[in-house]
Amino acid sequence: MSLKTIELNGKIIGDGYPCYIIAEVGSNHNRDMETAKRLIDVAKYSGCDAVKFQSYEAEGIYSIYTPRISEMEGRSKANETPYELIKRIQMPVEWHYVLKEYCEKVGITFCSTPFDESMVDILESVAVPFYKVASYEITHYPMLAKIARSGKPVILSTGNSGLDDIEKAIAILEKNGCKSYALLHCVSQYPAQYEDINLRCIQSLRAAFDCLVGFSDHTTDYISSCLAIALGASIVEKHITLDKQFPGPDHPFSLEPDELKQLVKTIRDSEVILGSSVKRLRLSEKENHQIGRRSLIAGDNIKKGETITADKIVIKRPALGLHPQYMDLIIGKVALMDIPKDMWITWDCFL
Repeated sequence: MSLKTIELNGKIIGDGYPCYIIAEVGSNHNRDMETAKRLIDVAKYSGCDAVKFQSYEAEGIYSIYTPRISEMEGRSKANETPYELIKRIQMPVEWHYVLKEYCEKVGITFCSTPFDESMVDILESVAVPFYKVASYEITHYPMLAKIARSGKPVILSTGNSGLDDIEKAIAILEKNGCKSYALLHCVSQYPAQYEDINLRCIQSLRAAFDCLVGFSDHTTDYISSCLAIALGASIVEKHITLDKQFPGPDHPFSLEPDELKQLVKTIRDSEVILGSSVKRLRLSEKENHQIGRRSLIAGDNIKKGETITADKIVIKRPALGLHPQYMDLIIGKVALMDIPKDMWITWDCFL
């Protein structure tokens, strides 16, 4: 299956089309509805295409015995387990309907990442236009199958995965009817370090799976996202927050409102700069082309009826005369008019 373009809520995504930018709220709403709405506003007025939340309940993700990891230090309560952290920050189910309605009012696409099959049902009930699957769920085959059966496009993050994991996940999606999907290169480290990003994996994934590839950025800035555009990323996902200093696991590596606005601007500027792969004279270069290129110029006064010799011709700017490649052709020709020194030579001088 070749997936050169996909459609996300009415927007065509692919080579030659604008990058689709997803502002990831995740848990950065801090379980406060007004904060969630403010983040939607930030995403909209920064120029993002979609704003994304996360749909989960602790019971559907973690065993209560799951041990703490180092990334939780300083971003969770002392001795809090992953289960307890997720339980504390999970988004109430009823918020989905409120936030979807608010997104429609503001004019931005609402989407969310489900973490179990029950959350797929919730997202179906709010009619999300596509599904985003988190990296850690790439082996959650029953959920992948259920998402695929919805018939909606799927964006699959590939952090913490090898090509075999991705191949198996795609096989599940396709087996269950998914005809439209894209991959996101991702590093499942929070925050991700430059030396681990390996953005050239975007090109590897495009070659390996012949589909659109984007980038889910977990760094603390947006340099990687902008570079990803140059490597062919069609989608960029970036966490956002109102304040990096807010307590919570995702705030430190998220972008604040001014940074998000700059990210979107830089991506759009990058798309203009990358432009076309066709190498040709640009209209904006035409004047400099004529003045800066060289042509055949009379190196001395040439009289009407005089035979042109090599010592009478120089190659100088501007390029208003004959191209230097015609030097040998005009040697030996007879001038039909006076050609003053330093005047460019044209065919009219001989024909």
